[in-house]
Amino acid sequence: MPRVSLVKGDDRRENIRRSLELVSDEIRRGLRSRRVVIKPNFVSTSVQLASSHADQIRGILDFLMGFYTGRVVVAEAACGDTMEAYGNFGFFSLVREYGVELIDLNRGPFEYLSIKDRRGRTLSVRVSSLLLDSDNYLVSAARLKTHDTVVVTLSIKNAVMGGIYAGDRALVHQGVRRINLNISEIAGRIWPDLSVIDGFEGMEGDGPVHGTPVSTGIAISGTDPLAVDRVACEVMGVDFARVGYLQYCFEKGLGEGDLRRIEIVGQRISDCARPFRLHGSVEEQYRWREGLR
Repeated sequence: MPRVSLVKGDDRRENIRRSLELVSDEIRRGLRSRRVVIKPNFVSTSVQLASSHADQIRGILDFLMGFYTGRVVVAEAACGDTMEAYGNFGFFSLVREYGVELIDLNRGPFEYLSIKDRRGRTLSVRVSSLLLDSDNYLVSAARLKTHDTVVVTLSIKNAVMGGIYAGDRALVHQGVRRINLNISEIAGRIWPDLSVIDGFEGMEGDGPVHGTPVSTGIAISGTDPLAVDRVACEVMGVDFARVGYLQYCFEKGLGEGDLRRIEIVGQRISDCARPFRLHGSVEEQYRWREGLR
C-alpha cells in the first residue's frame, strides 16, 4: 500500500520538508546513490502563481541535505527561455545556497518517443534523455493547479509534458480525447520516483497560467505519483474518475488510484479539502473517452 503524506501549515518551505520526512523511509530505499533530478514546472517564465516556487525546491533540498551527499540537478524545459525563468523565480540563489546545477532541458540531448495524432497516426516527439534515464532519481516538483485541457495538472503531467522539447509539445495536444492517451503513454517512460506537490497557494479557474490563487497551505508527497495525484484530486474536490490521463495511468497499472488502498499520513483530507473552481471548458474536457480510435 503506497503512503502519501499530507501536511498543512503556514510556511511553504517547511510544509514541503515535513511532508518528505513523513515518507522518508520510502525515499531512502529508492534513492540510494542515484543522482537526484528535480523537475520544477515553468509553464510560464513570468507568472509565479503558475510556476514552481524556489521555496518548494528549498524544502526538498533541506530534506535531502540531511542525509544525501550525491549530485543534485534542477532541470526544466520551460515554455519560453528556461534560464530567464530560473532568473525570474530566484532559482540562481539555489546554486549559491546548495550547490545544485540548473539545466535547460530544451537544449537536449533527446530521444524520440512515439505518440498519435487525433486520427491515430503516429508522430514522434523529442523527450529529454535526462528524464528518461532510470539511473537518475526523478523528483516531480509540481503545483496544485487546474488545467484548460485535462482538468488538473499535477505531478505526473509536470514530468511528462515538461520532459518534452518545448518545440514539440504542441504535437501532444491532439484534442481532448487523444491528449489524455498521449500523456499516459509517455508517463510509462517518464515516471517520477518522488512526487512533491506544493499546494501552499494553488490555482483555480483558468489554469494552468491565467487562473486565480487559492490559499490552501498544504504539501503532498509520496513515491507513487498516481497515489499523490489521487490525493491531490480529493483535496481539490475533483472527480478522479473524470481525469482522463490519470485514469489511463491507473488502468495501465502504473500506480495506485484507489483511495482505499492509499495510506495517508499527516493531516486528514477532510481537514485540507477546499473545492477548486475548474476551468470554464471542463465539461468538454470530461469527454475524453468519446470517439477514440
